[in-house]
Amino acid sequence: MNRQHALGLAVAAGLATLATIGWMGYRLLEQNRLPAAGIPRGLISSQQLPPEQGQAVADAIMALTLPDLEGRPQAIAQWRGKILVVNYWASWCAPCIEEMPAFSRLHDRYAAQGVQFVGIGIDEVEKLRTFARATPVAYPLLVGDPAGSQAPVLQVKGLPYTVVIDRNGRFDGSRLGRIDEVTLEETLRRLVGQ
Repeated sequence: MNRQHALGLAVAAGLATLATIGWMGYRLLEQNRLPAAGIPRGLISSQQLPPEQGQAVADAIMALTLPDLEGRPQAIAQWRGKILVVNYWASWCAPCIEEMPAFSRLHDRYAAQGVQFVGIGIDEVEKLRTFARATPVAYPLLVGDPAGSQAPVLQVKGLPYTVVIDRNGRFDGSRLGRIDEVTLEETLRRLVGQ
């Protein structure tokens, strides 16, 4: 009976895992079907944040101090007054890696106009360092806290996850999943023009 019980538990766990994977896939597909409602399509996430929650995320990000890849503490507040594009990523995340060259191009293109990209790696620091040596990016990479213990509101639910904060520290939008370069550039042009 013990063996049958263990087998039953293993089958139940496997089915629960498959259901979870299916649900996550469904959510990622659905995020691209949402109506734009005046929000740039690339910044629509599967779950729009209410203004208060979005601002709480922006405030929590601005309050962070995280180590860079050399272990030196870097306060996000050092970029206050800039348009900030904060991207949570990991070296094992294929969509994260795919969007990083576009982020580097946009960072180079808009840095003189007050746009700052920051990558926050949710990964082992040595893996982040190895990635950065092999694939340099034009913006700072910091080491994040996978558990989000520094700020519970920042518990990242999936990768890549990108948050855009305007010059005044106001939440402008977020995206769970890959952002295409054209859409993000439209957002940056709008914010630079303000």
